[in-house]
This record gives sequence, C-alpha cells and structure tokens, in this order.
Amino acid sequence: MANPLTSPLPLESRLVERVWGGTRLIPAGGDTSKKIGEAWVIGEDNHVSGGPHAGQTLAELTKRFPAELLGTRASGTRFPLLIKLLDCADWLSVQVHPDDAQARALEGEGHLGKTEAWQVLDADAGAQIIAGIQEGTSRDTLNTAILAGKVMDHVAYAPVQAGNTFMIHAGTVHALGPGVFLYEVQQTSDLTYRIYDWDRPATDGRALHLEKSAEVSRPWPAPASPLPPAGDAVQELIRCDYFVLERLNSKGGTLTGDTAGQTFHVLTVTVGEAQVEAGGETQRLGQFESLLLPAAVGAYQLSGDFQMLRSSLPG
Repeated sequence: MANPLTSPLPLESRLVERVWGGTRLIPAGGDTSKKIGEAWVIGEDNHVSGGPHAGQTLAELTKRFPAELLGTRASGTRFPLLIKLLDCADWLSVQVHPDDAQARALEGEGHLGKTEAWQVLDADAGAQIIAGIQEGTSRDTLNTAILAGKVMDHVAYAPVQAGNTFMIHAGTVHALGPGVFLYEVQQTSDLTYRIYDWDRPATDGRALHLEKSAEVSRPWPAPASPLPPAGDAVQELIRCDYFVLERLNSKGGTLTGDTAGQTFHVLTVTVGEAQVEAGGETQRLGQFESLLLPAAVGAYQLSGDFQMLRSSLPG
C-alpha cells in the first residue's frame, strides 16, 4: 500500500482528574466541580480523532507503521514520548523518577524511567515549584532525610513565571506548586516514587515510596534553563537523550519545517493561532491545540501569528 502516514494526525486529548487539579483544562460547558490536573494531548493511549485512522490509538499505529510514524532516529515499536498540559491548583506530591536502568532493576524488564521537561505557560504572582535539592547537600544526607520523612528540609524552591523552562532529569526531586500552568514532555513511563504528599486526607491510599525514592534520588538542583535569544524564529529550549523541545515564534509570517523521515514532530500552539500545511492538507490549530506530524510527512509550512512548542526526537 502507499505510505499510510504522510498526513498530520489529530488526536483526542485525555483529561485526567487529580486531587491538585484546577478548572483551566475543562472544556466550555464542562463540569467545573471536577479537578482536572492533566490533559494528555499526545501519547500512546490517545485516539486519532479524524482521517483514515480515526478511532485507532497511537500505540496501535506505532506498532503497524513504526518507521513511517517514528522515523529513523527511533528504535522499537512504542511511541516514546508523552505530551501533557498541567493545571496546578495545589501542590503536587514531592516525587522522583528512576532512570531506565533503575526502573528495570527496581520494577523488572520492560519498565522505563522518566526524564521530563517543563515549559511554564502561565503562573500566578508568587508561584513557585520544588526543583531539586539545595546545593551542598550530600547524597547520604538526602537519603537519610527521605527515609526519615524530612526531605522538605533540603528541597530547593524556585519562583516561576511564564516562559521558564526546566529540565527534570531522572533522579531529580521535584514538585509543581499552585498557580502553575505548563507544558510537559516526558518519556513514555508512569513510574513515579512519592516522597511526601503534604499529608492530604483526600489522598489516603496514595502510597509513599521512601526506600525506592532514596535509592534513585540525587542531590542536585534543577534551575530554570537560560532563556534563548529574544526574537529568534526557532529557539531550542531543551535537548537531551530522549527529546528536543523548541519554541517557534511567528508574527504573521511563515516558518518551514521538515520531519525528513527522521523523527515525528509534535506541534502545540501556546499563543495565537497557526495554520499548518503538511501532507497536502491544511489545518488550523488554536491555543493549546496539538497536532502530530509523522516522520513520513516530510516538509511542512506554518503560518500565522503564534507561539508554538515543538517536540521531536534528538539526532
């Protein structure tokens, strides 16, 4: 058959209730009594919302067409990234994620670790997060504090504002705070070890994982990444072994991109509206809408007045 994935893939978001969630992600007319903490916008469990593959999950498509969807930079038949929007009305648990080797050792073969990055889209005045551990803290001190329930004596708080980017490597102790709305790109993994959950009665039953947390945590800080030069049309925010995160800026002009058969591109508009011309199709993306361009799409064009985040695989 002809190449089946030369057109963009729109996917249905999955809204996830969290005890710390807010109302920002609830669609107009939706139930505002729910606490929606996360919108999973691109991930292996999302369903395609239109076109010839409508109704299929990204996991199913990746297994059928790994080369066309993922590109030559990928290995395996599992979609490697999960893209989320997070709306934080309260503190998230203080937590840590293992790396791949630790995940296999602690949880068994087939488990992956989690490295992630955050781009802050909006933040209330005075909003802050926990981003790593205070400088000068030894690993032994950190481990002892975690096991004794005293990790809060050593965490590093960081003020946040829109535009901040944070790289959260596996092993980094972290927590998002109230009033923060952000974009997250991460490895496809659900392994989270909770260290402290603010003694919330509503979360009874959400176990802490102190021994595993002590084993994988590292005493490093995670300061905000330096801001890229202002005015650049394409700004690289993060590059690591698992993903590249870029910010694209257009003031009514046109930008071009090319998956070149090497990697998929995930496009998420954060400000304004963009027109995407790819694979012989034209689609409009509004604020906080996302689109997946399979690796087989090739060259594409973006136009409009917008700011956009683009996630892909590193070369």
